[in-house]
Amino acid sequence: MTVARRIRFGAVLVTVVLALTGFSSGHKSSGGGGCSSSKSDRSSSSSNRTTTYNRNTTRGSGSTASPTPTPTATGAPARAEVVTCAGPATSKATVRVTSLASTESTVEVPITFDGASGTVERTSGRVTLKQGETRTIEIPLSDPTKAAAVTGCRLGTVVRG
Repeated sequence: MTVARRIRFGAVLVTVVLALTGFSSGHKSSGGGGCSSSKSDRSSSSSNRTTTYNRNTTRGSGSTASPTPTPTATGAPARAEVVTCAGPATSKATVRVTSLASTESTVEVPITFDGASGTVERTSGRVTLKQGETRTIEIPLSDPTKAAAVTGCRLGTVVRG
């Protein structure tokens, strides 16, 4: 092969590889491949969110995973998220609750304490909130000896209580 043919072949090869991986110069490709990023829309301030909180399963590290909010029903009276979950060091969950109601209301915050073998306990907490108010509440396990079995917490849909 001549030098000119090798250069042309190399240029075509590079162009094909870049096109197949989704990279191009000057314009965006809407086809498959390449790198992509997606953002979830978290701008809705009037939706209730269910939070799942799982502890890191590595024993002895003491670290925990951060809460992961997931959108749920709209029109709920409040939004709740787990701040801390029960576990070997504590027999209660700490939950932040924010009112979405236009008036003062009492809400019920259901929570499920999960363990390696499934549900450890289901319970709930109640709190009265003024319009737009945020409060932090603690929701204990009914039996503190179950705390060592808890690996995560899940909140249900907040309802008027």
